[in-house]
Amino acid sequence: MQRILINSLSVIAVCLAVVQAMAAEKNAKSANDEQIIRQLMQEWAEALVKGDQAAIDRITSADWMLTDPQGMLISKAQSDAHRKSGTVKFESFKLDELKVRVYGDTAVVHGLATRKSSYQGKDTSGQYRSTDVFIKSIRTDMGRWTEAEQALQIGMLNDNWYQHQYRSNFGPSKLG
Repeated sequence: MQRILINSLSVIAVCLAVVQAMAAEKNAKSANDEQIIRQLMQEWAEALVKGDQAAIDRITSADWMLTDPQGMLISKAQSDAHRKSGTVKFESFKLDELKVRVYGDTAVVHGLATRKSSYQGKDTSGQYRSTDVFIKSIRTDMGRWTEAEQALQIGMLNDNWYQHQYRSNFGPSKLG
């Protein structure tokens, strides 16, 4: 009887050790994924300032969407065109208060962006809250993270011109 008890306890101890090791591995993977996401966010901010389209394409998915502060959806193609034409310009872009949560192959990032920027030559500088969604792409051989969506909330505006300008230029009739 004592031998059965010792064998049972040994099996339970081994099972607990395996579960603990699996949990530690999962936590380490999640922490690594969080660091990767933070790095991608920083690279994206730098790419906006530099106008580095190759980096933007590497970080964002082909079907990336932006929900602007007024709730309008802007496609990747539209966003890219605005930057390439100079309609939207970024002089600086700093990210703070990043909170990254990883759920398997999906990550959600909340943050605060402080930027010096313009739209059609008018100042849009300020602070913006954002929520970004990343997915671990299965379409690549490396299973890399790509940003799928971004939503912005306005923190500060200069004379509310941005709300008026953006709505008048990208209202429903122009988004198709």
